[in-house]
Amino acid sequence: MDVIVLAGGEGRRMGGSDKGLVPFQSQPMVAFAVELVRPFVDKVVISCNRHLPDYAVLADQVVEDLLEGFQGPLAGILAGLRVCRSDQVLVLPCDTPLLESVLIERLLDAASLAPQSITVLSEGDKLHPLHAVIPRLLADDLERWLEGGQRAVQRWMRTQPMQLVDISDLSEQLCNLNTFQELQSLEALKSDS
Repeated sequence: MDVIVLAGGEGRRMGGSDKGLVPFQSQPMVAFAVELVRPFVDKVVISCNRHLPDYAVLADQVVEDLLEGFQGPLAGILAGLRVCRSDQVLVLPCDTPLLESVLIERLLDAASLAPQSITVLSEGDKLHPLHAVIPRLLADDLERWLEGGQRAVQRWMRTQPMQLVDISDLSEQLCNLNTFQELQSLEALKSDS
């Protein structure tokens, strides 16, 4: 299986910083996702729109959005799907550095049982749509969705066969860092433990 690590956002809530390259515990935040999934995947693709050489040292391949102007995570997923070769593709964001292998294993195990469906992590009814396994064959449908001006990740996913993997017992692993304040608070918590 291949993986797309999404790092192509504008980082608006971090003052325009390239979030994947923001240091967390002395390494770029994106490095946590890459190191975590390496044992599970054949190819690491990082979808980014800036600082491609910095990301390239961590990935097997980097891609930029095919659409201009930071069109959101679906554009990054589409760019990644276009270069992946596995039938199913793991998708992860760059800003959840607390993920552990048990969560990835649960997601991949569920995806293997329903290979034609999008498999998405959830806490009950709350979806975490950027923690998913997506069939690569959905790339054309996703492209049509984006060409139609649609950008909502969950709305697109709900047009497809989809299964949820409830990880309410592991929800602390899905803490995503959107601001420097959240990052600093988590670093302080980690250094105290």
